[in-house]
Amino acid sequence: MSSINHWIVEGNLTKAAELSSWGNGTPYCRFTIANNESYKDDAGNWVDIPSFFDCIIKGNYATSMHKHLLKGRWVLVEGRLKQNRWKDENGVNHYAVVLKVENIRFSPGSFQAKDQQQDAGYSSAAASYSDASTYENSTPAEANYSSQDFNIPDEIPF
Repeated sequence: MSSINHWIVEGNLTKAAELSSWGNGTPYCRFTIANNESYKDDAGNWVDIPSFFDCIIKGNYATSMHKHLLKGRWVLVEGRLKQNRWKDENGVNHYAVVLKVENIRFSPGSFQAKDQQQDAGYSSAAASYSDASTYENSTPAEANYSSQDFNIPDEIPF
């Protein structure tokens, strides 16, 4: 019997995504999303408490999405949580949770690839929703992750 493990997180990228590949040549892309919880304190001031979520995409989906995952960009990601466990050279146990991304959605007005990025920041005039819709509702075939892809210590996201 399978268990439900479906997560949706929205927020802003803390830095541009990093594209790399595993030893077998499979490309992967890592990025972190900052998500704020807001509330009013006793004095009536708004307080934001950020949470940071490490994300990973693999395969051709990673290669195609990499150029669109820019610092500060708003995204909504869907995927599954995976806990990585490993021991360091001193025998100390370590744990990390990663969101294995299956789908990414962008804000329609902010779609711009890295090669279009300007020094002054994002240009909404250059953004095109028609470009974003190519990726917005697609689910990559590579989303069927194998647990062996995430159990090697040097593949931990930090």
